[in-house]
Amino acid sequence: MMRRLYLVLLLCLAMASLARAGETIDRIVAVVNGRPLMESEMVEELHLEQLLANKPAQSVPPEELRALLGRMVDQLLLAQQMDAVRFPQTPQQEVQDRITGLRKVVPSGSAEEWRSWLRAYDLSEEDVAEYVAEQLRTFRFIDARFRPTVRLEPGAVETYYKEQLVPKMRQAGAQPLPMSEVEPKIREILVQQRMNDLLETWLKSLRVQTEIRFPEPSSALVQAESLAHSHPAEVR
Repeated sequence: MMRRLYLVLLLCLAMASLARAGETIDRIVAVVNGRPLMESEMVEELHLEQLLANKPAQSVPPEELRALLGRMVDQLLLAQQMDAVRFPQTPQQEVQDRITGLRKVVPSGSAEEWRSWLRAYDLSEEDVAEYVAEQLRTFRFIDARFRPTVRLEPGAVETYYKEQLVPKMRQAGAQPLPMSEVEPKIREILVQQRMNDLLETWLKSLRVQTEIRFPEPSSALVQAESLAHSHPAEVR
């Protein structure tokens, strides 16, 4: 207890020193199992998501920021679970292959133009590599944890084919493909949907078991308003 109080005192003194020096102090937007999520991390996450979605670095409404903060909390919970079981890191070659695909947004494909593209999002190549590596690691972890447990109900593939795929293809003016040709894809869609359901249930359980705090002011809307005045993300 005394050690914790001592660390808190040191942190307060350090922040006060920075404030007197006129430095910008990064704010905490959430604390998950004692691990703080910083405002700067939130801005970086926003830029990374926009980059991977091939969207410009632009302002977003407060409700999108709230959703972003929720995704960051979930990602941190998953990261803590992966670390607890020592789940393997993403191989470097896999990361590079993914980044190579991302670089196709750059017309010339040159390294300098790619770095210039990233600067528009206030990102570095290291930021992108780290984000991609953690994303791929998370996908593999979710797949390894839930795929073996998924069992589709008898007739699920046929039901999806008749009630969803065929009507959509006819609506688009296309001739429906035979079910035998699309069965593997339909089966994978249904497996992914079931895995998403299992993941959401698990995350809800993790949130209940986890100490998650939002420092005052606790509203993500208020946090969004402060972000709008202090970062190049131009959050409204």
